[in-house]
Formats: sequence, C-alpha cells, structure tokens
Amino acid sequence: MPSIGYPLDLDDFDDANSSTDDYRTHFMDNLRTTLTILLIVQHSIIETAASSYPSFHSLSLTVFVFMTKTIIVGLFFFISGYAASISRTTSSTYYATGRSDPEFVWRRTLRLLFPGILYGALGHVILWMVLTKSWPSFFGGAGSVSTDDGFSSPTVWGFARFEGPVVHIIFLYALDMAYVFLQPAKKGHIAGGISTPPVSGRVSPRPSGDERPARSRRQKLRLKVKSKKDWYMFAGAALGLLAIWTFAVTASGRSEKSPLRLGFNVASYDAIVPAAPFQYIFAYMAGIQLYRWQNYMLISPPYTFPAFFGALFASVSFLLLGMKTSPTLQEIVQLNTPWPVHPSFIDGGFNFHTFFFAVWNALTFFGLSATIVSIYAQWEWTRRDWGPVARHSYIPIWFHMIPVVFFVKLLAADGGWSPSRTGPPGSAAPALAQESVVWRCFLVATGSVICSWFAGLTVAGAGWVMGC
Repeated sequence: MPSIGYPLDLDDFDDANSSTDDYRTHFMDNLRTTLTILLIVQHSIIETAASSYPSFHSLSLTVFVFMTKTIIVGLFFFISGYAASISRTTSSTYYATGRSDPEFVWRRTLRLLFPGILYGALGHVILWMVLTKSWPSFFGGAGSVSTDDGFSSPTVWGFARFEGPVVHIIFLYALDMAYVFLQPAKKGHIAGGISTPPVSGRVSPRPSGDERPARSRRQKLRLKVKSKKDWYMFAGAALGLLAIWTFAVTASGRSEKSPLRLGFNVASYDAIVPAAPFQYIFAYMAGIQLYRWQNYMLISPPYTFPAFFGALFASVSFLLLGMKTSPTLQEIVQLNTPWPVHPSFIDGGFNFHTFFFAVWNALTFFGLSATIVSIYAQWEWTRRDWGPVARHSYIPIWFHMIPVVFFVKLLAADGGWSPSRTGPPGSAAPALAQESVVWRCFLVATGSVICSWFAGLTVAGAGWVMGC
C-alpha cells in the first residue's frame, strides 16, 4: 500500500468537543479559510470590473475568476463531507460518547437549516433595506440603476448581492440527511490504523473483534477501494458522468433554467455552474471517503506541488486555447460588462464550446481539487493551527459583500459606466489606465478580506463573551 507524508489521524478531530482547539482538524480549517479568501477576492474583482466598464481588460484576473468559480464551491462541499464523516466516526465513539445520528441531525439543523431559511426568507432583504436607507451613497447603488439626480433606484435584484450562500447551505443540509439515512452511525472499530501520536496524550482503545457490531445491509453496500487502480477507475467513472451531466445541461440551451439542475437556478447573483448539483454531490462523497481512502486519494508529498502546478498550467493553457478558438467561450469567461451578474453559460447546443466546457470543467475541478487537498492535508505549514483567523471563517462567507460594495464605491473611478449616461458605452467616459483598474481590484479585495474577518472575529468574540 502506498504511503503518504502525514497520514490523517482521527485523533486530530473530535467534533463532540469542538470547543477545544486540540480537537480541530487544522488543515481543513486552513483550507476553508483559503477558499473564503479566494471567494472574497473573486467577488471583489467581479464588482470592480463592472464598475470599471468598459476599461477592464485584465486577462489574468479574468481567468483567475473563472478558475475559482469552477473549484471553490465544490471544495466547500468536500470539506463539509469530510467534517460530517469525521464528526460521526471520531475515536470518542469507542467510549459510546460520540455524536449519535439524532445529535448530528439536530446540530446540522441548528447550524445550517435554520440560519439558511431565516436569512434566505428575511435576513438578506432586511439587511439590504437597512443598508440602502442608512447609507444610500454607498449601498443605494448596490444592484440599482443610477438616475440623473445622482441617487439610485433599487431594482428587483438589488438585494441579490447580500443573499449569501443560502441555496448551497440548504442543499448541503439535504446531503447531510441523505448521508445519515444511507450510512447510519456505528460505534466500534474504524477502518484504518492511527498512524500519528494522539493529541494531548489521549489513547483511544480499539474494541476487540468480538465487540465489533455486525454490519448492516446498507453498510455492506459501501463502495470499496483497495488500490490505486480502484481509485483511478472510480474517479474516471465519476469524471465521465460529471462531463456527461454538464454537457446535457449546457447543450439543452437553457443552462440558467434547466430542470436537470434540480432547482439550482434560484441564486440570482452567483450563477450556479452547469455542473451542479452532481459536482457538489461527488465532492461531498469524496470528502466522506477521504480518511478511509487517503492512501489512494492523496498525492505523495514529493509530487504534490509539481502535480498542482502541472494541473494549473494545463487548465489555464487549455482555457486560453479554447477562448482563442471560440469567441462564444471568450464571451462566457469575460468580465468586462456593466453588470456584475454573469450567466453561467450561453449559446449551448451540440457545438465545440459546449463539448469543450463540459470536458474542461470536469478535468479542471478534479485535477486542481485533488492536488490542493493533497497539499493542505500533508504540507507541514497547512497542517498547523492558524489561530482564530482559521476558526472563524464562517461569518465572512455570509457578509463579505458589504465591505466589497463599500470599497468599490469608495474607490470608484470616473471611468465607470452607468445606465443614466447617454451615448454608446465605449464613449461614456475617459478610458482608465489598466494599471489603475488592477490596483483597484487589489485594494478592494484587501480591504474586503480584512474587514470581513474583523467582523467575523468580532461576532465570534461577542458570542464567547455572552456564553461566559
């Protein structure tokens, strides 16, 4: 069996005692933190590009945004699958103190379903109304049309920027419930040996063979991967199905409203990728199996960084080649538009750019995700405790658009285009220097990341004080 540099250890995680820092899976905290930062940067670039229209022509930032759209959400589902799996099979279950299925369901209901429904139904609408009424100079134009009097008239999608990840949270909750139903929690032996020293001197006694519970019928139906060959065959089949699904959705010509997306067209700001929801389901399933299949899923340390840069180079190169070959694909990727809301796909059908996108999306998601997870799971620096910054990345995901909109307005340039101006868009205002536009993207992203984490740490600190 192949070996990896830092084998994953269940003793590094105990969700039943998540308030203790010693019981956190640090590399997953750090990966989630990195993805959150990338998400904030992505939205900052999109908003800055729209406010700079028609002067945004940065190819590198355009490709960066399209690449992050392809992998970020899927990796969030991967992290959630891993966390769900470990929280239900921690070593504390040897003492019959691990989280039972009812406890897991209740905890996920409190953390996912209730906040998602409340914020989706009322929260983001109230937030939008408060911001637009209290600070109209900054948030009056957040999704609104400028008028001749210098103010803004809100439109239907004016509060879309503040809707948060509601649709993804609710779908994640559905996946958690399906996981509980298909694989009921069991107490006893966990496959795979503990290969690193236990944290804080804890010792987890393993039950003997006679004490191990009999496997249920649903547990016997678990997919088994016993070699690299099995993993490659399974991954290849999943990639093939994902590419076929993506092609079916995009070729339908109705990628924004296709019934094949199972309701994943309700988000109006962040267009759901055509690969949803299968891409998210596969990522969640892979996260569940990470501990059990770590020797096959993770790339060995000497090859992780070369594999990552190789996958990144191949993905970017083929994307640029596709953009050069297909003007339609170039239009899908571009950010130089007056609106920050972009369709996930256009002109779908049985054509080159539809087939290219389906194959490219599946290979890029798998290649980059596999190498990124391998790096974070095994690199010594990403396995360290990054402190409170990494433990409180949940709140910035919900509210980071507030500082993004604020800094875009604060750093607004006279070259921006608005519907109230007359004449063709190209002659709306003097062109901006491209260096100025890129610097605005950098400043908006930096300020938004700092303010988002400050808000997250403030809320977490207030919760800690109230809990004392």
